[in-house]
Amino acid sequence: MSNADDLFSGNPLPQGSEFEEPTEASQPVLENIYDAFAHFLRVEVANGDATEDTVQAYYREVSNWVNWCRRRHIAPEDAQDYHIEAFREEMKRRGMCIATRAHKLSIIRRFYEGAIYAGLRSDNPADGVWAGKDLTSPEDKLKVLSESALTTLVNSLPVEGLSGWRDRVVVALMAAHGLRRVEIHRLNHDHIRGDLASSKPGTLLVDGKGHKVRVVHLRSDTWTALITYVREKEKAGYQTNEGAVFVGHGNNGRGGRLSRVSINSIVDKYLNASSLKRAGVSCHALRHTFGTLAVAGGAKVEHLRDAMGHAKLETTGVYVKAVEKAKNNPAFFINVEF
Repeated sequence: MSNADDLFSGNPLPQGSEFEEPTEASQPVLENIYDAFAHFLRVEVANGDATEDTVQAYYREVSNWVNWCRRRHIAPEDAQDYHIEAFREEMKRRGMCIATRAHKLSIIRRFYEGAIYAGLRSDNPADGVWAGKDLTSPEDKLKVLSESALTTLVNSLPVEGLSGWRDRVVVALMAAHGLRRVEIHRLNHDHIRGDLASSKPGTLLVDGKGHKVRVVHLRSDTWTALITYVREKEKAGYQTNEGAVFVGHGNNGRGGRLSRVSINSIVDKYLNASSLKRAGVSCHALRHTFGTLAVAGGAKVEHLRDAMGHAKLETTGVYVKAVEKAKNNPAFFINVEF
C-alpha cells in the first residue's frame, strides 16, 4: 500500500446534493477503523466542511502511519501509546522539525478520535504523546531573504521565452505579493481582472487558505510580466480564456495545471542558481520575505494582513516583531568597536 487510496478505497465524500433526514437504515455501519475515520472526517473535521486539501492531507498522513505500523507487524486499530512514541522518536531521528512532528501526531490523534466516535475504541493512544516543546519564538522561525539576496534572485530570472516568463511571474507573485504556493497553483485566467491590453495594473482574485478569496492589487512590473506570459501562452497555442494560468510546457503534462511540486522545483531552481538555497528556504520563504521587507519598508500591518490573507492581525504581527527585533538590537547601543 503506497497511498491513501489503497487504505480508503471507498469514496468518503457524499455523492448526492440533496439533503435527507437520517433514518436507521441510512445510518452508516462503521465496521472498521478506516470507515470510521472517513466518516469522522466528513462530518466532524472543520464542522463537516473540511476542504479537499485538508481531506487529502489527513488521508496521506494516516496512510503513512498505517503503513509504518504494518511494516512493524503492528495492527493500527490496536496500537498503543508506546507505538506512537516510537513513531515520534523515528521522526526525531529523521530530523523532522517539531512543527512537522506535531502536525503528523495531531492527525493520528484525529484518526483515533474517529474510532472512539464510532465505538471501535474506548481510548486514544495518541493522547499525551506530544511532538516536543519548541521554545523558538515565531519571528525567529521566519526564513527570509534580505533585499540584496532577493535582488540576486530576481536577476537570475529569465526575461524571455514561455517558461522564462512563467517562472518570473511565479516568483514575483510570491516575493512581491506574498502569495502562497497553493494560491499560485489554483490561479485561473478568470481570476485576472483588468485590461490585458493596458499597462495599467490590474488585480487578481486569489483563492486562499480555506478557499477564502481576496483581491490582490498588482504592481506595474508584476502586471507587465503576467500579461507578457499570457501573450506568450496564446502565441504557443495554450488556452488563455479559462483554466489554469500556470501550466506545464514540456511533453509531460503539457497544458496541465502546474502542480505544487513543480512550483517548488521552479523556485528551488533559481534559488540554487543564485546560491541562496538552504534548509527551509523555498516557496514559503518568499512569502516570509514579502512580509518582512514590506514591514521594513513602512507598510502598515493592517494592510499587510489583508494582502497576505491572514485571518488574525496577530499572525501578521510576527513580521513586525522580526523587523523591530533587528532594528532595536541592544548591541547597537554599545559605542565600542571590536
